Amino acid sequence: MKKLLLTVLFAALMAQAAFAAYPEKNIQGIIMWGAGGAMDNVARAITPIAGKELGKTVIMQNKTGATGAIATTFVNNLPADGYTLLFGAENPNLYKVTGLAKIDYADFDPVLLMMANVGVVVVPKDSPYKTFKELIDAAKSGKTVKMGSTGPGGLPFVATTMIEKVHGVKFPQIQFDGEGPAVTAIMGKHIDAVAVGLLSCANFINAGNVRALAVISPERVQAVKQVPAITEFYAKEYKPYLPWGAFFGVFVKKGTPKAAYDTLQKAYLKAYKDPKFDEFAKTMGGVKLGLTGDAARKYINQNQSVSSWLLYDAGGAKESPEKFGIPRPAHK
Repeated sequence: MKKLLLTVLFAALMAQAAFAAYPEKNIQGIIMWGAGGAMDNVARAITPIAGKELGKTVIMQNKTGATGAIATTFVNNLPADGYTLLFGAENPNLYKVTGLAKIDYADFDPVLLMMANVGVVVVPKDSPYKTFKELIDAAKSGKTVKMGSTGPGGLPFVATTMIEKVHGVKFPQIQFDGEGPAVTAIMGKHIDAVAVGLLSCANFINAGNVRALAVISPERVQAVKQVPAITEFYAKEYKPYLPWGAFFGVFVKKGTPKAAYDTLQKAYLKAYKDPKFDEFAKTMGGVKLGLTGDAARKYINQNQSVSSWLLYDAGGAKESPEKFGIPRPAHK
């Protein structure tokens, strides 16, 4: 009996030693969006710093397609061993209701949510609308206010749907191939307004090329601190929906050994606090999050609740969020 216990103890110690060595080889990083985009830039800014802490190289690869579902499915099909990371945005939160995939972030553990891309409502620089309230009042009066969009599921579409639902108005949505073309359309006065991610237009706002009416956030954003938060106009009305927006994070498949997860989390948190990443975030116009564990999960679930139900109510979803146990945003 004593010999058996010693054997078991020895085996346990050997297994612990093996895990303590993580990572024993280079790590694969899969980015769900293409080179040069916001997700790609954030992932490639923080990962080399984290790699120094890990003592290994994280080999980055862009695997695009199906709104990120190809990359998400690829990582989910590999072993949960900590050697494949998913660099993802908020898109998997809508996979189930849009029918893109049967998986979402419930199948992954967030190592770190690095940054948020807060929505901002912008108009031409010489627009008659000086404030967000003036824009809403115009829509309520029956005036046609053309809003830019990138189609169902995109940030501009969901943000506009949120605004419509809160205020009981309807905007004609003019679709563009991306947020960049929509901002260009604003500068050319082809549309009256658009809600886009701040990363797409912070530089244009600060240069005076467009006028920002409000950030879709419970508080002002440092990168454009002159722009009021939407809650400064309608605090109670937007409370159930915020915080909300695009986000960028690094994930591992659920079931990854705790030793590997903890090592990755420590490395990415250290990189997150590095002055180089601080400067990157400031330059980009992003809002640093720094969320891990339960706090990250709560943030993801809030985003999924808001986006899924807004999309479903607008007729842009194939399935009801209720089918997947996604609760409606609680009105307080």
